[in-house]
Amino acid sequence: MKSKILLSLLVCSFVFSVSHAQGKLNKAKNDLSGSGSSNNDSRSWNDDDDDWGDDDNINFFEGVFFEIAYQITIGVFIGNAEERYFYKYPYSNGSHGEYAYPEDDVPVKNAQVILSNTFFTSGKEFYGNDVKLNYRFVPLAGIEVNHLHFFEENPKNELGVSSFMFNYYRVREQYITAFWGVGATYVGNGVDEAGFAYQVGVDVYLDQPISISAFWKQSFINDSSIDELKLHARYHLKRFSVHGGYNRYNLGSVRINALGFGVDYRF
Repeated sequence: MKSKILLSLLVCSFVFSVSHAQGKLNKAKNDLSGSGSSNNDSRSWNDDDDDWGDDDNINFFEGVFFEIAYQITIGVFIGNAEERYFYKYPYSNGSHGEYAYPEDDVPVKNAQVILSNTFFTSGKEFYGNDVKLNYRFVPLAGIEVNHLHFFEENPKNELGVSSFMFNYYRVREQYITAFWGVGATYVGNGVDEAGFAYQVGVDVYLDQPISISAFWKQSFINDSSIDELKLHARYHLKRFSVHGGYNRYNLGSVRINALGFGVDYRF
């Protein structure tokens, strides 16, 4: 009897160690490849390193983003194309954000390029990087390309996610920028699948030199999705800015809570 109990404990221990050794990114790859048994509606995975994100707070922020998405897209999808142009950079001429009105006495700037890089980490075993190029060829619209890369230490693994988006800047006021975008996302590193993506975001310029931003993006890959939520604060130093805050990623059924920090430069 004792030998049977001992054998059962050894089998359970082996099964647990094998499943744990598969790691986050292997599970995420299985989900995104369509071969996983779970889906996005049952994201039950969470380990001790990532448990500091409170679900009630997350659900609140998701509700806020869905409301923003409704107001910016379905509610007031296009709006009026009031004339705007760009300041050289936020707070370059006093208290303001990105956009200038025609009556403002500043040099006319009709296009803007922002290069950003964000490093994020979740515990000791997991980290990643997000590099993004945002080009607004007119104040009203622009394109955005980014590459998001995840790294796992134990077991060694990685996952690359690249996107191309077209953004429409629905709100272009002196202290608020808000946009929605649509495009495509490609997932590499063994998944090798592409899918439709959409995103919404808002930047609020509080007072020189501080601004805050909120961002939501969802990419549909097979029967699963990649969800990104970012809540950041920025400190502006002329054309440079530094940012940091909370990042959350859902890779299929795998949830990752992380701290992110990085830099931006405006051309």
